[in-house]
Amino acid sequence: MTRVEDPVRVVLPRTLAVSLAAACTTQMEEHRWSAGNVEAARSVLTGGGAEVLLGALAERLDRCCPSSPGWVLLALPATLGDEELQVAAAGVLAVLGCPFFSIRQGDGRLWIGEETSSAKDGASFGGAGAQGLHIDAPNVQCVPEYTSLLVLRADPAGGGASLLGDLRAAVARLDEADRAALREPVFFEGQAEGLCGVGAPRMPFPVLEGNEDGQPVWVRWAAKMIRDPRNAGRTAVLERFAAALAETTVAVTLGRGQLLVVDQRRIAHGRTVLGHQQGLADGTRRWIMQAKATFDPAAPARQTLNAAEAAVGRRGNA
Repeated sequence: MTRVEDPVRVVLPRTLAVSLAAACTTQMEEHRWSAGNVEAARSVLTGGGAEVLLGALAERLDRCCPSSPGWVLLALPATLGDEELQVAAAGVLAVLGCPFFSIRQGDGRLWIGEETSSAKDGASFGGAGAQGLHIDAPNVQCVPEYTSLLVLRADPAGGGASLLGDLRAAVARLDEADRAALREPVFFEGQAEGLCGVGAPRMPFPVLEGNEDGQPVWVRWAAKMIRDPRNAGRTAVLERFAAALAETTVAVTLGRGQLLVVDQRRIAHGRTVLGHQQGLADGTRRWIMQAKATFDPAAPARQTLNAAEAAVGRRGNA
């Protein structure tokens, strides 16, 4: 069952957003936001006034804390222009890692996406239908650590809420037989050609992937795997996992200037169907953009978390 959640919106103060837009550009180095941009953004967001922002990002994306949600919704100044919002949002991603795109578009920009179109498959990015829970690029060697959605225009018809499902909690709801079945490297999802920054395609793959010590690393999941004929014979266990994931799922509504950042090791995302689109003129429909980011243990948000953990240790030893 999906429950509607009124999320904590972490505010990017206007002063910091304007500073990011002034210090950074849209310049790319192949599929990555340029190193100069990353450095400039980190300089802005480690200066005065950024402590609250960094602390909130670190707390909500803390992989070592079971109570951390694994996603964060940031409110950027909605009155900024579209390009300013994209630059400021990229700056936020830069305190987690290096922003990049995994799907090349004609102009080679970081943020991909365009206005919603009824000509697209309803379940696709930029379509008007519901989109099942998934992680982006589950079928490659290097799954993007973070994915993000930036809202330039909300659905004027009132639909398209974002769905967030807790992958680890869903795995815990399964019995060991189902978990063992999902560890088998026998599953397929879509295609993985023409991608950037994610390594080679990996198919088939295990849904549940652990490290050498058996600790969970990835839950390679997309709801459309259930309907993929290559997974015939394994539909029942996929359906059981989908049902378990649905029980962990919350829905949040996003507005202009809001940036949703998701840790893909922990959280799957999707959306509800958009509202009635007939009669909506071009230039008025929903417009959401997407960018990815790597995980960087040296990034400012991680360093903030390290400092907080060290402080707790010092107090505990006092």
